[in-house]
Amino acid sequence: MLALRSEIIRKVAELGELEEKDVAEDQPLKDLGIDSLMTIELVVFIERMIQRQFPEERMGAIRTCRDIFREVETLIQPAS
Repeated sequence: MLALRSEIIRKVAELGELEEKDVAEDQPLKDLGIDSLMTIELVVFIERMIQRQFPEERMGAIRTCRDIFREVETLIQPAS
């Protein structure tokens, strides 16, 4: 998961035209310069990485990188 987190932070920094060190996990994406279209781009990037789809109903819950990490962890957990 650490590698995924790093890739997500890198993509957020790229989209927001920031340095990776300037991306705080709890900072709202909008405060990082990420608008709704960029959020969709970010989600598509993540879906391709993890080869799973974010449920549409969970998209509204994504406000920070920490929210993204939580959703990704849920998606990649093996089914029990």
